[in-house]
Amino acid sequence: MDYSRLCRGGGDGHLEALTGDNIDLIAAHLDVTYTVRLAACSRELYDMISKDEGKMHHWDEPCLLMPPPAYWFDEHWDVARASRLHDTVYDLVPLDHPRRSVALPFMHDRKWLGANGDWIAAADHHEWCLVNVYTERHIPLPSLPDSKIHHSIVSYRPAYSFNWRPEIYLLKIVICQVPTKGGRYADYKLIALFDKTIFYLEGGGDWRMLEALTPAPDYPNYCDAIELRGHVFAVDETDGSTYFWDTANENLMLPFVIPPPVVDDQQYAWFLAPSADGKRLMIILTVNKIGIANAEVPPDIPYAANGLQLRQYPPVATYVFELDPLSTARAGDFLWRQVNSLSDHSLFLGLNYPIIANLKKRESKAPDGTLVPFMRKNCVYTAYRNIRYNQYPKILRCNLQPDEGETVGVISLPKDGWDSVRQAAMWFKPALNIARSVLPLKKQ
Repeated sequence: MDYSRLCRGGGDGHLEALTGDNIDLIAAHLDVTYTVRLAACSRELYDMISKDEGKMHHWDEPCLLMPPPAYWFDEHWDVARASRLHDTVYDLVPLDHPRRSVALPFMHDRKWLGANGDWIAAADHHEWCLVNVYTERHIPLPSLPDSKIHHSIVSYRPAYSFNWRPEIYLLKIVICQVPTKGGRYADYKLIALFDKTIFYLEGGGDWRMLEALTPAPDYPNYCDAIELRGHVFAVDETDGSTYFWDTANENLMLPFVIPPPVVDDQQYAWFLAPSADGKRLMIILTVNKIGIANAEVPPDIPYAANGLQLRQYPPVATYVFELDPLSTARAGDFLWRQVNSLSDHSLFLGLNYPIIANLKKRESKAPDGTLVPFMRKNCVYTAYRNIRYNQYPKILRCNLQPDEGETVGVISLPKDGWDSVRQAAMWFKPALNIARSVLPLKKQ
């Protein structure tokens, strides 16, 4: 469908001939990005599409961005690439509404490494880059310094080797600050998170290594990182210790270390996120493994609303703590405060930059105690923690204030094959208002 004919500015009569039902029909056959572009053609179209949430899409809630299940091949990469559709067309799945397709032509022969807002960090065999989902603006990123890269984006985990240390593995690219038009698209801030080290990049500069001076056998085992108020924070998967560096300081080898909020023998999955007001650091931990004592796997429950497969598991411990690291750093007194409720918000954690969604209109529990609706407030949603590693294959919903006996909701995805070309599902929040801020909204 050539939607561009509808987007001609001026009075050639195209828009005047369309009724609301016509717009519904057209938009229903467009993917999400083209729907946004259609909305940018005129204020009339924007108003029509934005008021059609019930039929079209819930634009203000996080969705799962992932390859269509039909293209989760187990064949070898060279065989699977005979079909190219999975390279550029993906599924965008609201948790309680029909899935939509999203065309990302810039992802041809690329893999995503992270996301924030309408920007995706991607890589091919030669470079890293930032790309805008809607405008397809492409920003190449500088290479890492002094590295010999064994960079196969289809491998289990992209590996990088340096002359002076063992091989390290890329986990994700954290887009801490997205590029903006006002900053000439050079005001971005990125973290390249590896399992043993971290690099930090500000637009227009070079990658800088952030190190923790520890003996070789005691290298940190990083699993998540964010930037907050000019400081980079990274949590160690081994014990939950959090390192942080002042990016304004030229000496990036002597970080502060914040002790973990919980010390016990349990194995946790650790995540970092900013608070809703952006002033405090939050650390989120869930039990790393879920299951049933007798090892029985719960049956899949098909969800007709979007085709996802749901499962119920026994409750798992999920905790959220917060602190103001900059005020406590001066006193050297790091005391985590437990957060018992997210109120009308929910957290969406994984490969993407943390999303704190306001779900005031949502319930915190299902009226009949079932798994659905799956989108709820006061919950922590966790997905894949890095680009290829399948240690955390399920997508969990954990209520911070569960009722007695309340189960954990799980979205069950098929397991990766040995040579699977599937990318890690991540949270993405589509935004129709991007038509007002990024795309040229034409006047009638």
